[in-house]
Amino acid sequence: MPQNASYSKCAYLDTSILSETVEHPEWYRPLFNILFSNRLYIALSDSLLIELSQVTKKYSKFDNLFTLLPSAKIKNYEIVINEEVKSYPRKSIESLLAYPLTLEVGKQTISSWLVSDEVKEARRQQRFFAKNMKQQLDSAKSKLLDSKKKRYTIKQAEIFTWMVIVEWLTANHPTFMRKINEKGILIKAEAFPSIQLYSLYVYYKYYLGNRESTEISEFGNLFHLFHFPYCKLIIVERKMCNILNKIKSHFKLLQDTEVKNIDFFMNPEFVKK
Repeated sequence: MPQNASYSKCAYLDTSILSETVEHPEWYRPLFNILFSNRLYIALSDSLLIELSQVTKKYSKFDNLFTLLPSAKIKNYEIVINEEVKSYPRKSIESLLAYPLTLEVGKQTISSWLVSDEVKEARRQQRFFAKNMKQQLDSAKSKLLDSKKKRYTIKQAEIFTWMVIVEWLTANHPTFMRKINEKGILIKAEAFPSIQLYSLYVYYKYYLGNRESTEISEFGNLFHLFHFPYCKLIIVERKMCNILNKIKSHFKLLQDTEVKNIDFFMNPEFVKK
């Protein structure tokens, strides 16, 4: 990341988008201009690095991309949730930024970092939590099914979200939840946008979309969601983009976030940047 620029907000490009971007170096300049003019950096989460680490044939291209464009390692999802807990009942205003990645180039290339023990450990932990996510989804589906209409409704999305947030915080932040229960008040879901978006996405994809969860690996993609409410720009594959924009149309959660797919780069206005 250039030293003379102040990048305060992040742009999140998923693995499919980054993999396509490195095949089009002509996109680098207009993308840089957009990032620079909006004070954005490309965010790299543990989940994203885990996925990139499996695209071994493109390691050198990733090195080049993250060296040329402002990019940074962001905090993992657990830290994001911890900060939300500390900020409660207010929303967290903490930055996602952990440290600029391009400052590391020279000491250690991005490609060598992708095979580091840190990424391997993150992959192990993510697989463990993904397994728990699948079990949660499978056990909760029958609880929300409308017995009369035999289907799920958009109105139930908020109920499902509140349930997931309570379960998540009870399991991972018992002291915090004990204090909430002692006060006899209901938890404010909007104070936990990371878990809120994850919950809504799961509900829209698997409940309203009437899809069955089959593979644990499928839940690895969900770890990206915890960061999205804190991003200014999100560019992801089409299906995820469509679901996120549906959520955005019904909830205020992503009102300050642009959600795009690969067509973002095909827009004639982009090339002119």
